[in-house]
Order: sequence, then structure tokens, then C-alpha cells
Amino acid sequence: MRRVAITGFGVVSPIGVGREAFFAGLESGKNGIAPITRFDASGLDVRCAGEVQDVPEPADEPDRDLFWRDPKVVFALTAAEEALAMAGVDSFSADDLIHIGSSLETFCFRDFSLNGHPGEEALLRRLIATYRGCLPLDTAISRIRARYGNPGQAVTNCSACAVGAQTIGQAFHAIRDGRFTRAMTGGFDSMINLLGVGGFQLLGALATGEPGNGATLCLPFDANRTGLVLGEGAAFVVLEEREQALAVGKTLYAEIVGFGSTLDACGLSAPDPTGDGAVRAMRAALADAGLPSQAVDHINTHGTGTQLNDPVEAQAIRRVFADTWERIPVTAVKSMIGHSIAAAGAIEVVACLYTLLRSRIPPNIGLQKVGAGCELNHVAGTARPFAARYVLTNSFGFGGQNASLILTQADT
Repeated sequence: MRRVAITGFGVVSPIGVGREAFFAGLESGKNGIAPITRFDASGLDVRCAGEVQDVPEPADEPDRDLFWRDPKVVFALTAAEEALAMAGVDSFSADDLIHIGSSLETFCFRDFSLNGHPGEEALLRRLIATYRGCLPLDTAISRIRARYGNPGQAVTNCSACAVGAQTIGQAFHAIRDGRFTRAMTGGFDSMINLLGVGGFQLLGALATGEPGNGATLCLPFDANRTGLVLGEGAAFVVLEEREQALAVGKTLYAEIVGFGSTLDACGLSAPDPTGDGAVRAMRAALADAGLPSQAVDHINTHGTGTQLNDPVEAQAIRRVFADTWERIPVTAVKSMIGHSIAAAGAIEVVACLYTLLRSRIPPNIGLQKVGAGCELNHVAGTARPFAARYVLTNSFGFGGQNASLILTQADT
């Protein structure tokens, strides 16, 4: 089987746009969660999110419209451009794959934010009328192909909060198995709009209130956690067959060695309380990599800050790493950036690259007191120096979607 290397990556996040700004945000434990400015949230109980700042608005008129109607598409274009430039890719060929993930098609919310909140009946009527102008899920791929040409295959997946990791894992397998020699893959999303925030509020999944005194609302694994905080952004990695990349002088930033994905089918939003799906995903990733559990040095957790998800994930980690969990440092970067849904798994892969390239583990800045059932070797407060060889990252989504990836240092 072929070995698969990462030769480029790009990221858009609430703590930094571009890989260097994102790495700096991880290093400093920057809090990207603040009061919502994207729309008027005064009529909601939830008024904070992890919004992306400082993304340049596209100058050409078609892309300007995209920015207003669906900022996640602009996030995707920005991250793709950075990843492809880093990898030295200026056009696609028949040997290339684009495999990216997002969540929902998007309504035009500009009118809602400008004109206030109508009553429920009027809101429903306007949503139905506006739906005709929504952006299809393949809009980002269409714009990327317009800039870089047609690859051999282009795919958009939609599998909730696990899709960012799933697309990377599936692209990894496509190259390892010899179906393609190069892929651009990852996830992008923004649900910081009236429907997204309001919908999650109705589910009772979101933390309410506002951060104060430098504190964050997102408290993964903390005893006082009250729910997740929505974020947004995008991240893509360029994967290449290792020997071919080396032959043309490419820099290898890391390798992907294992991927596991499972489906609980337990409930719409609640995880399987046994954690069996998460356990199977992590064990599948280890088996895919041909590694024993003792080889994993660090775990980037899904860590949402909800009452149900955090102890289930912690329990699953303790089961899979029964002999080593007390020594394996874990983190939860959603404490800094919130939960960017379809982009989360991909952004957190880039956080793993920070650990592998800088020998530092980013902190869980929300953790003050570990909650019952959440006992792990948490990295809290500040980044921790740590030289990791194998890093595992988890992404778990609504509907019981589970994905785990294992990355390692590039061996050149």
C-alpha cells in the first residue's frame, strides 16, 4: 500500500485566518468566542459564537454575492487557495481528487438581519420564499474548479460534525489504494445565522450567556459545562502519494496512517451512551494504521462541552487506551474556536499538525474543574511542550457519525 503525506494545508478559524495566525492562536490559548455580530441575535437566548474575523471580501461581483449569502463558501475558497499554494499546486489533473464536506444549503439571511425578526408565520413564509435562492452544497467545489480546473473526481459529503475528518480519511484511502495520486480534502461550514443558531437553541444544545473576565463559554470536560458554542471556518489539506511527492522535491509536513469510521444510528442528536461507536472508530483507525494503542502519544478530542458527549468520549478513550490513558495528554480546541460543525474535524487535523510540527499541545482553555466521568490527562490553561510521534483525532456527529484519524511525523 502507498504511504500518504500532507504537502499543504490551509485554515480559516475564529482565532486566526491562515496557518501561521491559527498556530499563533493555538499557542497563546486565544479565545475566539465573543458576542455575535453576523446578525441581530437580540431575540435569542444564545448570543455568542466563534466568528471568523478579517477574511477579505472577494472583489468580483459574483463572489461578493457569495460572501453576503453564504460566508462559508468564501472560507472554503480562502483555505483552498492557501493549501494548494503551500503544496505548489496551480491546477488539477485527472489524477487528482477533490473530496470536501459541508453541512446544509444556506438561505440568504441578509434580509433577516437588516429587517429584524418577524413573527413565526411571517418567518416561515420568508424562509420558503428565500429557499429558491439558496446556494447548493457543490457551490464551493464549483468555484474551486473554476479557478484550478477539473480533477478526476470531485465530491461533496454531508455527514454532520464528523464530515471534516471523514472526507480526509476517505481521500487518504483513495490515495493509499492507488485510485488517485493527489487530493485536496477537508471541510467548511458556517451556521452562525438565524436558522443555525436558533435551531441549535431549540435543541437545547447551546451554552447561553456571555463570556466575561476572559472566560470562555465553551467548557469541554468541565464540571460546569452547559453546552456547545457554534463556530465557523474551513480547513483543507493536500494529500499526495509520498514517494511521488519526494521525487519532485515536495516538503512533507506529516503523514496520515490510519482512519476509522462508524455509525451508531442511536438517536438524532444524542450519542450512544455506551460509547461503542466511538470505541470502534478509534480501534478501526489503530487497526488501519497497524498500530497498538500504546503507540498513540496524544489525542485531540471531539470535546464539545455538552453534558452527554464529553463523558461518553472520555469513557471511550479510557476503554481503548486502558493501559495508557493516564499518560496520554488530551486537548479540546473547541474551547477556543467553538464547534464549526462540518469544518471541525478538518480544522482539528490542522491543530494536530501544530502539535507534530511545533512539538506543542494546544490547551483546553475552558477547563477549570474536571467533570465527573471526564477524567483524562487534560492539557488545560496553556500550551504544553510535548514531542508526539503518533496523534489521534476524534470527530463525532449527529446521527451517530464517528470518525478517527491517526497522523504521524513525516519520515523523510
